[in-house]
Amino acid sequence: MLIGMDVGGTNTDVAIVGDEIVSVKVPNDRGIPAALDRITSQGRLGVSSSQPLNRILTGDPVRVVTILFPGPGLAWPGLLKGSINHRGDAVERIDPDEVRGFILENPGDAVAIASKFSVRNPVLEEEATDLAKEHYPDERIARSAPLALLDFPARVTTTRLNARLKETVCKLTAEIGKGRPDFFFFKGDGGLASPQVVRENPSLLFNSSAAAVALGAFFLSREKECVVVDIGGTTTDLVPLHNGSPRMRTLISDGERTLAETVETLSIPFGGDSELSGGLQPHRMGNALAFGGPRPTLTDALNVEGAEIGDPSRSVRVGKSEAEDAVDRYLDQVSYAVKETGMDRIVGAGFLAPILIPRIARRAGMRFTVHTDSGCANAVGVAVSRVSLTLHARFDSGRKRAVLNGEVQGLKCMGDDDSLIGFCREEVRRRALAAGAYPEDVRKIDLVSFQAYDVVRGGFRAERIADVVVRIPPGITMEAL
Repeated sequence: MLIGMDVGGTNTDVAIVGDEIVSVKVPNDRGIPAALDRITSQGRLGVSSSQPLNRILTGDPVRVVTILFPGPGLAWPGLLKGSINHRGDAVERIDPDEVRGFILENPGDAVAIASKFSVRNPVLEEEATDLAKEHYPDERIARSAPLALLDFPARVTTTRLNARLKETVCKLTAEIGKGRPDFFFFKGDGGLASPQVVRENPSLLFNSSAAAVALGAFFLSREKECVVVDIGGTTTDLVPLHNGSPRMRTLISDGERTLAETVETLSIPFGGDSELSGGLQPHRMGNALAFGGPRPTLTDALNVEGAEIGDPSRSVRVGKSEAEDAVDRYLDQVSYAVKETGMDRIVGAGFLAPILIPRIARRAGMRFTVHTDSGCANAVGVAVSRVSLTLHARFDSGRKRAVLNGEVQGLKCMGDDDSLIGFCREEVRRRALAAGAYPEDVRKIDLVSFQAYDVVRGGFRAERIADVVVRIPPGITMEAL
């Protein structure tokens, strides 16, 4: 069995995918344990969650202390002694007293630690982390080395973001792990990763719900060219698909570029729980009247028009004219946005999709598909996804050093280019299988990039350096096909 769970803003959806699909929706006010209790089948569990994003959008601000070791030539605020060169050599060690003093003089809620070439040798970051632990718990400390990419400005921004998110991810991991310790997180790129990987890079979870609904909608409909319209409680999200996959974009945090890639979405601030108060309002104050909530919503307006959602008798507080105006405004906004995508087919998702998608499609002049399991498309997408890993490897024959995703190892023999690529493919395959990947999913390993450089002395090649990136791409597991 393949099991997916999507922890949204209003409900937690669970889908069990086998010969047929069984789904359940649990209100978030009952908590994650209540959702886990509804899973009676054994099988692989994947979890997507908007909680990290909600922590940024609605939680109290997190003050991040940033400890930087840029090395010579960079005049950044807060830089401290300590430098790793481009070959991964520690040419200047940190001053422990300086780091301790900096931490005491700059109190905060969390710590981000970044050294310019730490992806080729993380020693300075590791030493600074030990010093930071004298004042902060590990779940409030983020390092840049596990991000594996050289781009220092983007890596610093990502590390700061991770410092703000890490405690939330650690708590979420612990809460889910009590019931299902062998679960996976669903990432914003549409693949699965172990909690250990996500703990070191929480930004991987951004937009995971959008990625989940895109994958689930494609799995259910098999429509490769379409716009997925996911009608939630708070928002309606549009995700265009090309050849069955969503577009990806670079995540921007506080106006700065990060290393995270997320699904490109358009979010319209109206959903089934949007309040009716002098018209349709772009905010959610609770459940609809039809579900025992305190105020009328778009869902109640649909009941006034003849739908039978929840307990329609509770929706009579909404006047007919007010209901028609609210629904008309919603349909206008969504149909206009859908037409702007340039697609000619809509695939609906969400609890209200069977009611609203036909009306949106008529107004937009487009064809549509609403699968019988569209209400749990997000959880289905999580369930049928596969483990996705990227390996960034650097080999340096002169230093007899290999660095794999920021982890330094010894290098006995460099080998030729084909053997290096082969080694990396086998290593990412080994790591994926150790994490619980389905064997059929790791047969094909993509070579993302390969670059090799010769170090010449006296007219002869004395050393060789190679950078290799391979990955198991995100997508649908062969186990579901």
